[in-house]
Amino acid sequence: QHQPTAKPPSSPTMAQSASTDLMGLVKDKVRPLLELNDKLRQLARYEKDINVTTIVAVGDQSHGKTSVIEALSGIDLPRGEDIQTRVPLVLKLRRCEPEEQERAVLIAGVSQGKGAAAFAAPSAEPLEVQLDGIADAVRERTDELAGDGCDVADKPLELTVWRHDQDDLTLVDLPGMTRVAIDGQRDDIEDVIEAMYTTYMQPDEAVLLNVVQASSDFSTSKSLQLSRSFDKAGKRTLLCVTKVD
Repeated sequence: QHQPTAKPPSSPTMAQSASTDLMGLVKDKVRPLLELNDKLRQLARYEKDINVTTIVAVGDQSHGKTSVIEALSGIDLPRGEDIQTRVPLVLKLRRCEPEEQERAVLIAGVSQGKGAAAFAAPSAEPLEVQLDGIADAVRERTDELAGDGCDVADKPLELTVWRHDQDDLTLVDLPGMTRVAIDGQRDDIEDVIEAMYTTYMQPDEAVLLNVVQASSDFSTSKSLQLSRSFDKAGKRTLLCVTKVD
């Protein structure tokens, strides 16, 4: 009786070839789309009707949004006891060629859908940043835009990071939702942050990453309420539960 012949295992050469073909596909087909996406984002600074795809991290203060962004990006961001994310941070992760140097560029005070003259940025010139100095640079530019206290400001920072092993991705980290102002914060801080959330969450191209700690009541989450308002079908809403221990 004829026995079926077992298929030989894939050789390392075949696996390497498949990997090479995939990287070639990404470079030839996907990278041009990402570059177009970046150009649209540049135009979006001056035209509010142009939107581009982003993953927007939202949630209450101290629920772990920045930690989730760090885990997704591999980038160290400002950490501390007090509120750290005080302005919107647009984090663009891009792959660079092996012969290119890994680098980061930070632009402070880029308007988001409100025209180029929405505010006067203290530091609008691109700043070259060492990869191990990103957290300090973001903290310094945040202080320039929002003051050195604990208040927030709708004056975004745009950070672009090029790395050799980097998957192309664009993330937005927004200040945590706060309902009661503390010393050094404006009285209408909840309204200010909600307006920021609306700006970044409302476009259909935004993926809404809601970060909620496990001990909280999900029904009272302001970000989830806004997500249901902007994404009634739930097609672009994600939930990340943190601090489960």
